Amino acid sequence: MGDKRLIDVETGEDLTHLYSLRSRKQDEAYRKKIEQERYKSANTKRWVASYHDPIRAVIKDLSLIEAGAIVKLLPYLRFKSDGQLINGGKPLKQADIQRIIGKSRRATNTILGRLEALGIIKVAQRGRSNEYYISAEFHTMGDTKEGASFTKLYQVKTNEIIADLGLSEIGLLYKILPFFHFSEYYLCANPDEENPEVIEHLGRDQLAKEIGHDRDTVTASIAKLQRKGAILSTKSGRTVRYLVHPDVMFRQTIETDWTQSVRKMFAQHRADRK
Repeated sequence: MGDKRLIDVETGEDLTHLYSLRSRKQDEAYRKKIEQERYKSANTKRWVASYHDPIRAVIKDLSLIEAGAIVKLLPYLRFKSDGQLINGGKPLKQADIQRIIGKSRRATNTILGRLEALGIIKVAQRGRSNEYYISAEFHTMGDTKEGASFTKLYQVKTNEIIADLGLSEIGLLYKILPFFHFSEYYLCANPDEENPEVIEHLGRDQLAKEIGHDRDTVTASIAKLQRKGAILSTKSGRTVRYLVHPDVMFRQTIETDWTQSVRKMFAQHRADRK
């Protein structure tokens, strides 16, 4: 019998070099390692680093529509492209962006002007048209800034969630990025805190204050994101806490048992709604 190989049936990737199959096929811990490796290989090439400090600095100046437009544009970042927005190997033009965000030419120009003024995008004129870049201060793909606190925004699950949402609801997803706790997946005021017991959870009112919107607006947007499976609210007495799906946002290098538990909570919530 020839050498056995370990192939990821979803991606076709040969993982033989990572693991030995001998006598470990039925080992539960080994199975979990395989599942984690599959998860990593399916997602590590599809996330955008979103840096907390610069986003927090402009978060109250961004409208939800402007923030939503950023999320719609991030999938057009490419590895080692210096932030240039590209589709099909060609730079995005204004008309492309107009189609992507679903706005008129005039509204698109206004949004792009605001994002340029805030330093989130950069515009370079090439001939008679403009080309667009996402500032590396805010987002990168393929490289990360050393020492900077950031959240990974996974593209596959995010694109699935935002497919039929308006820019305002999508914008809330953007605005919560810097409040995503690195290991617990809750929205909080201190997302880098290592002690889970002192996490400062953000309820609806606190979140509204942090991102610069009124309570009713935040309530409506959260409700839609909950229905789409991006956010899950938990209650303890009168306290409401918000979890974000780890397939949407992630900050660690590997999954933990808690990651699996949170994913199961979202799955159960989805099943209960059917």
